[in-house]
Amino acid sequence: MLHRVLALIAIVLVPLRAFGAAPDVKSLFPMGATVGGTAEITVGGKLEPPTQVWCDQPGISFEVPEKGSAVKVSVAADAAPGLCYVRFFNADGATALLPFVVGTLPELMDAEPNNTLEKAQKLETAAVINGKLAEAGDVDTFAVPMKAGQTLVAAVDANWRLGSPLDGILQILGPDGAIVEQNDDDHGNDPLASVKANRDGTWYVRVFGFPAAPDSSIRFIGGANYHYRLTVTTGPFANHAVPSVLQPDRKLKIVGWNITDDIAASTAEKLNKTSWGKAPFANTVLIDPVERPAVVEAEPNDSEHPQPLPIGSVACGTIDIPGDEDCFSFRATKGQKLEFDVESRSLGLLLDAAIRIRSADKKVLVDSDDAPGKDFDPLVKFTVPADGDYTVCIRDIFRNGGWRFAYRLYLRETQPTVSLKVAADLVQVSIEKPGEIAVTIARADGFAEELAVSVTGLPAGVTCDAVTSPVKGENSGSLKLSLKAAESAEAFSGAIQVVGHPAKSESKKVTAQFPIPGASMTTDQIWLTVLKKKEPAKEPSK
Repeated sequence: MLHRVLALIAIVLVPLRAFGAAPDVKSLFPMGATVGGTAEITVGGKLEPPTQVWCDQPGISFEVPEKGSAVKVSVAADAAPGLCYVRFFNADGATALLPFVVGTLPELMDAEPNNTLEKAQKLETAAVINGKLAEAGDVDTFAVPMKAGQTLVAAVDANWRLGSPLDGILQILGPDGAIVEQNDDDHGNDPLASVKANRDGTWYVRVFGFPAAPDSSIRFIGGANYHYRLTVTTGPFANHAVPSVLQPDRKLKIVGWNITDDIAASTAEKLNKTSWGKAPFANTVLIDPVERPAVVEAEPNDSEHPQPLPIGSVACGTIDIPGDEDCFSFRATKGQKLEFDVESRSLGLLLDAAIRIRSADKKVLVDSDDAPGKDFDPLVKFTVPADGDYTVCIRDIFRNGGWRFAYRLYLRETQPTVSLKVAADLVQVSIEKPGEIAVTIARADGFAEELAVSVTGLPAGVTCDAVTSPVKGENSGSLKLSLKAAESAEAFSGAIQVVGHPAKSESKKVTAQFPIPGASMTTDQIWLTVLKKKEPAKEPSK
């Protein structure tokens, strides 16, 4: 299963200074830069000098000015494309994680006024436009020269991955100004549209929107933080990879728009966490780096011709025509506990999946759609009633289909599990005042062991006693960790982790996660600030 977890490691000793204020940066504009390029980023909020910037990916550096809010970012030529996260910090604290995208196309800025076709901003090449719907009623329009037969792809990245409050609408208009294609929700609240030009001329892409959190307004929305990234290209644009899991030395076939045979097959040498992308592709796609066997779906695999899917493997397939159903067979024993986990909409793909499990005599044992908290992707836990052969089938709940309706189906044995979640990813401690980390514990599928919960990565002079979480009673579902700084503790800024393991064994370690607000990812790093010891007040001279 794709775990959207950031493995962030940072330890920074900060210079001693008087008590001040932590940086208060809430947004970045633009929210990205191209590989091998530089950009000037305007921060929304307040920078308290001296401020530094930490990034979870190598090859990306930030230069913070002594005055003003314009930050210079430089992206190395070998930096991996995709989504990353940054954090501004100083000796007094740090900001929440902020999303930042490393792209492969030239980066442009939205140039106003461009509300009408007559004033449309002209695009001479494939590009990412960093746009802002600055005020209510704002509409951004872009002019694209096209030849008959070319396919134009336009995609907005705003709310789904970047946390912008925008629920965007995307339109493609022909040379005569007529709307040829319109989309609002493709990947989450973000739209994507494509058109094959039937004639030469200037075509138009238009962006406007509504608030992602609905309100009482009935007009197009706008405001200081309604940022978006619009990709416009007639070149290669990826939808998914086949298989959509990364395995050693296994080539990937990239499926999408404007992809010729010579660039369809590739390897993921530019793997960035769980995404793949490189030039000449205009975007990245999500990949799961797994060691389990992968089965690529192959037709015919309907209910009469199911494809073998061993327990412990993952099937990568597509519901490629409306009404299609892909079926896989497996053999199981009585009492065996299995999980069927589907990913599609959570990857930005179109399948609203449902799965059905049948016995060898065609009896339907399970028919399931969405799972709680998974947003359109089902997760089924199944106890095998008898030894024998079974079939699991996957389909679109509305019987839709097409080449973009791709999925991953994991079949695995259910194991006792425990997960930890922290309430915040920022903690401060000083000699005068301890810090506290609240941890929530969730046991599942028969996990019945005491858990020892502690903190790793603490700097010298800072301690935290481990806390035991019993199976029942106090601390079984939640607990608090107390961090204390000794007199010898130095000023510090950096990442620590909360980890848990069975009290009788240090195996099976699990790391606490913090859900990043406005994103589908989590981080397992908590940013610790150790504040400088306060100097005693000087007595007034006599």
